[in-house]
Amino acid sequence: MPPDLRIALGPIALRNPLICGSGEHVRTLEDLTAAIDAGAAAVVGKSANESDAGRRQSDAIAWTFLEDGRREVPTAAASRSASMLNRSGLVQQPWDEWLATLAAADAYASERGAWVAASLIPADERELPRLAADAERAGLRWVELNLSAPHAGEAAPGAIERPGDPGRAGRLTAAVRGAVSGALTVKLAAEHHDVVALAAAVREAGADAVVLVGRHMGFLPDLATRRPVLGSFGGYSGAWALPLALRWVAKTRAALGPEVPLVGTNGARDGGDVARFLLAGASAVQVASSVIVEGFGALTRMLDELSAYLGAQGADARELVGAAADAVLSYEEAAVRSRG
Repeated sequence: MPPDLRIALGPIALRNPLICGSGEHVRTLEDLTAAIDAGAAAVVGKSANESDAGRRQSDAIAWTFLEDGRREVPTAAASRSASMLNRSGLVQQPWDEWLATLAAADAYASERGAWVAASLIPADERELPRLAADAERAGLRWVELNLSAPHAGEAAPGAIERPGDPGRAGRLTAAVRGAVSGALTVKLAAEHHDVVALAAAVREAGADAVVLVGRHMGFLPDLATRRPVLGSFGGYSGAWALPLALRWVAKTRAALGPEVPLVGTNGARDGGDVARFLLAGASAVQVASSVIVEGFGALTRMLDELSAYLGAQGADARELVGAAADAVLSYEEAAVRSRG
């Protein structure tokens, strides 16, 4: 009998742990439905808000992949170990049109036992509850509040907010929770001193699940031109980030308890990495860079690899959740064990 991939993410029943994460690769109806057809249990659409400046920032979209020696390669030639440096902004469709696209995709997903989530990035906090309520009225069953946008520091003032203060993160979460009755997840950034404190704040404010963690910002000079790669700062991610993200997932599980559903993201490149996120305490995993490189077939590949691993282990997906995180030793305990 094949392993059971079904898993619960708070109030969200997922057919498997794999979620296609937000980005340029999911900004059309065809993209969103293709991710569902490839096997994703859910898709988080490209992030949006009411800001014209945020939409204009997407005029500068660019990315490059970097191999060993910081060597730039075409997207199609990037290996699974390659890192990505990019610029990005918000979805460029008018808000009402984008909501209609998301609602059509979610109706398609619902018929197939899957989900589509609307991703909201704060701009004007007074508008945020309205956007969330708009999404629910349009038929969306799931809203993700994205507090992790790596490009916030490069955005025009008032276009994108990425709060680092737990109190502020909690207030924004509470504003969205008060506007919607459906599922609410909150995505947090990696570049803060205490991600666990942020996770505790958004959970207390009403998040059904917490997504950990967004990408870092980077900067890379080109040795030949002596100018910045891409000409700017950019979001930076790669397979190297996996242990960093896993640490925050495991630390958050340890602090908040196994009853708080977590979603892992940043660094997963194959089914084994998906399993590693589960073992660290995540109930689901968001994947984006592999889809940008390989297309939506990357989702199918990763699910097949995860199934093969579970089959070899004689385990179902839900049995993995937290198994490694719950076995972590303190340094003192590790020293005693090594002496024994």
